[in-house]
Amino acid sequence: MNKAPKQYSIRELFSSDNYVIPIYQRNYAWGESEITQLIRDIVDFIKKDNNSNYYIGTLIAWERKTDEISSFETIDGQQRLTTLSILLSLIKNEYPNVDLSWYTELKLTFDSRKNSTKTLHSLFHGIIPDYKDYNNAIKQGYADAKKALSNILNEKEVNLTIEDFCKYFFDNVNVLRVLVPEDTDLNHYFEIMNSRGEQLEKHEVLKAKCLEVLD
Repeated sequence: MNKAPKQYSIRELFSSDNYVIPIYQRNYAWGESEITQLIRDIVDFIKKDNNSNYYIGTLIAWERKTDEISSFETIDGQQRLTTLSILLSLIKNEYPNVDLSWYTELKLTFDSRKNSTKTLHSLFHGIIPDYKDYNNAIKQGYADAKKALSNILNEKEVNLTIEDFCKYFFDNVNVLRVLVPEDTDLNHYFEIMNSRGEQLEKHEVLKAKCLEVLD
């Protein structure tokens, strides 16, 4: 596989490879403001220039190979990746006129958070989870995305149909995927990345240190 950084449209990103959120990552933490801003930024760019691509960030990942099956461990970009998964599930369920025949299976799972995977899986199939121990942040993210998308598209100054939004969202919104080398010390890399910006909590640092000595 070509290891060079590659730009993916949303359609390409979610119709090909599988992604895994590893144990050392934080829980999903985006709320209404971040989700609304993501949708708002896309809509604003469509209104500005719907013929150009819109870059929404970088996904840093490590290719995991098990019995010749590859998946990609998400080192940075998990909040955005999870939100995009939620938004695609929302569109699939709430807007049946939109063609999402290419999004036939959930492409994101969580290594050690079975309830997060189960919650995301339920939402993918249009089931709002009410069972014990569902991930409330992911469930709330779905509700926030549903509210934000509807409200923004219905604003008078926006004047966009869901079909207009999705046409651009699927094919013109881009993510740059960067793969780290196979021999990268992932825990050390993650720790370095988190030495800037929002700091890891002490228990998260301890977890990363413990993982360094586990197989």
